[in-house]
Amino acid sequence: MKVKSKTVLSIIMLLMMSYPFAFVHAEEMQPSIPISGEVLDADHLPLPGATVRVQGTTIGTATNMDGRFTLTVPDENSVLLVSSVGYGQLTVTVGRQRMFRLVMQEVSSELEEVVVVGYGVQKKVSVTGAVSSVQVKDLKVSTSASLANSLAGRITGLTSMQSGGGQPGRDDATLYLRGAATTNGKGPLILIDGVPRDNIRTIDPNEVESISILKDASATSVFGVRGANGVIMITTRRGKEGKPELTVNATQSYSAFTREPSRLHSLDYLELRNQALVNDGRRNDIFGPEVFAVFKNPLFGLNPGDPDYERQAAVRRYMYPDHDWYRELFTRWSPQTSVNANLSGGTEKISYFINVGYLHQGGNLKTEPESVLGYDPSVKLDRYSFRSNVDYKISSSLTAFLNLGTYIEGVNMPATANLYESQNHMITDLFYVAQSILPISPGPATIPGFGVESGMPLDPTYLNSGRYMDRSAYEIINWRGYLNETRANLNSSAGLNWELDFLTKGLSVKGMISYDSWSKTEMQGYYDNSLYLASVDIHTNELTYSEYRSGTNALSLSKSAESRYTVNAQASILYHRQFGLHDVGGMILAQRDYWETTAADIPYNVVGLAGRATYNYDARYFGEINIGYNGSEQFAPKKRFGFFPAASAGWALSNEGFLKDNPVLTYLKLRGSAGRVGNDQMVDTRFLYIDNITYDGGGYLGSLARGYGIWEGLLGNPDLTWEVATKYNLGVDFHLVKDFSVSIDVFKENRSQILLQRRSVPNWQGIPVGNIPRVNMGEVDNRGYEIELAYNRQINQDLLVRVKGNFACNRNRQTNVDEVPRDETYAYRTRDTGFSIGQNWGYVIDWSQDGGYWTPETVVSVAFIYITFLFNPQTAHKQIIIYLYPS
Repeated sequence: MKVKSKTVLSIIMLLMMSYPFAFVHAEEMQPSIPISGEVLDADHLPLPGATVRVQGTTIGTATNMDGRFTLTVPDENSVLLVSSVGYGQLTVTVGRQRMFRLVMQEVSSELEEVVVVGYGVQKKVSVTGAVSSVQVKDLKVSTSASLANSLAGRITGLTSMQSGGGQPGRDDATLYLRGAATTNGKGPLILIDGVPRDNIRTIDPNEVESISILKDASATSVFGVRGANGVIMITTRRGKEGKPELTVNATQSYSAFTREPSRLHSLDYLELRNQALVNDGRRNDIFGPEVFAVFKNPLFGLNPGDPDYERQAAVRRYMYPDHDWYRELFTRWSPQTSVNANLSGGTEKISYFINVGYLHQGGNLKTEPESVLGYDPSVKLDRYSFRSNVDYKISSSLTAFLNLGTYIEGVNMPATANLYESQNHMITDLFYVAQSILPISPGPATIPGFGVESGMPLDPTYLNSGRYMDRSAYEIINWRGYLNETRANLNSSAGLNWELDFLTKGLSVKGMISYDSWSKTEMQGYYDNSLYLASVDIHTNELTYSEYRSGTNALSLSKSAESRYTVNAQASILYHRQFGLHDVGGMILAQRDYWETTAADIPYNVVGLAGRATYNYDARYFGEINIGYNGSEQFAPKKRFGFFPAASAGWALSNEGFLKDNPVLTYLKLRGSAGRVGNDQMVDTRFLYIDNITYDGGGYLGSLARGYGIWEGLLGNPDLTWEVATKYNLGVDFHLVKDFSVSIDVFKENRSQILLQRRSVPNWQGIPVGNIPRVNMGEVDNRGYEIELAYNRQINQDLLVRVKGNFACNRNRQTNVDEVPRDETYAYRTRDTGFSIGQNWGYVIDWSQDGGYWTPETVVSVAFIYITFLFNPQTAHKQIIIYLYPS
């Protein structure tokens, strides 16, 4: 989708109140001391909005637009805490000084940023795995209603594709990290606040604090059987100690399809159709001059002075039209309205972040009004969202938190459940149908005065040729009824963080339990309408209608509902401590996921352990070990658990003596990783290790199985297990003159034990091929590289220049899919083995040869060239192979 215009109304109200008095105990009452001063940035420019408060009290204020402040402190022993976003906190003791000139220092570099990794956080400088992140302010620039779509192009190695036509409520993006490396489930694991969740489409970007993308084995092995396709970590915002801050945003935007087809006029169609008929040798079927004449001038022969001229002219234009069906069915622009308000703040005891949002998306379909149809089939979405994150400090070492996120959305669309296997196919099909209807076809509905009710839908016809398509886009959009879905979702998490410094410094434990629920109710009104055909006689200029399908012309209603829930429980022990030049850390986490689906089948269970150990010497040498150990009841007991280790190391050369303080190469780090990760996204069928043998009615032998036959279905394989991804990654990060940064990664992955249905077993062996046990024998190699470039320059307090770009390339190759090779007469003996996943096959027309047409003379006189064009959208890999065949 592309944005035409955007109006952003941002009202930011900083409720910073300067208290003229402080609530203190009686024994603390003593003569107060007035002080004043100014707060400056590193360039000694005024810093407005900086917070100045007295440590341990509620006394505080904020600097004005000139960076100045005045404050009354209790005594000379008072300690001032000065803070501002993007700057390190400054601590100053009042003493005998009454006028202060305080200079704030920016965070030394982006390397001091904290990056969210698997079940924890690390400083960016100490990260040795392939981890990318995106700033939330970059996401807010996009007006996309889906957070997944907003990520497109902003993170190296992440592919976000929206191919369903952008239908509101059904515009989920397909996500790949470093391409596709398996023939089964390819989507990355998505965690929201540390819990596996899949509602990335519905998250309000204003709720998000940070997004990290974990790509290599070192970063993802702690997720065990879920980490092979990469991980997206989304962390929502939390409140901070300080006065309440209220932010209100309203955005009105308009979106359109990124590409629209060019139209074909009626006369152009007639000429092209005649040429096609000539090429096929059907010269008797071509349109004659009289057909061209009526479409060139439909009003020929009418008398403008006739009192009935306007009606006659309208009928002629209807009979001999020049339709632009795409534009008549699709609007150019669709509206989108977003309103958001959030409030954050806190005290020493409690902090909070509250967000409420509303989103309206209009669709691109032109539908008839409800006053005409009696119901509303328009495409639209209305979503109301709410989030509340609260932290409560029970004691100096014990903190409790509660996270609540929910939304309710209503989605409306035409009723097409009995037309498509999935409602998500509607827009894609309408694109096809709108471009397939001929511009010379009358319609889209009947007109009055010809013996049938006006406004009824027509099936595509032209002249007296009859029906040439099996469906009408106009009917699909308007005359099949409506579908209304109401969806509700709740994400909730509660937990405790307990710092155990009284046992040993740096030790802490954390426990969390999450409960998520999702429900949907669906109301469908199906309209059984009559459908008509139009016939036009160009010799008599007569229009007639015939009924193609009779209907009751009544609306029937149906309602359905579905729901599901998920429980996630985590308990972890964390350790981080510095001993001189040695920085060590560790993590052990136990986790269980339990969920049920609408079908009320056997609950799903995944349990596992994760561990991490990190070491950092003098910010120069870094080492990390990660492990994941997971189990699922989907597999036989002896194959139920998998162990997935990974290790990584890094070397910050810029902190060595020979490069330290280099004015040009200000930062340089080398890093590498290797490890194994698993993938449990295989097939929807569960318990494939068990034979599926059932009774069937009426066996050949009545005495067998109590008069029943036995149906031997899919046979089980007790040795089934996870997919395994063995990954390697080498990376280098460097900065030039501080402002220009480069990050390069080269990676390789071998995906083995991919679950396959056998293809090399012949049918005649006695068991239907579909019932042969599934096997873990597929293999895919995937490799590529990534480059990320960024330039950041703070010109002054009001001007920041930031440019960022990234490039990623990967190619996968299937090395074993149990494919039977063709014989030697084929130029390509395989269609999958040795090629990329989803490889398309076709031929490119050689336009240099007779305008692209192969004539008998050309085939006889010259050697012709077959050019095979290979394109895979999952890898963006293209290959052209030329074969010469003698004449």
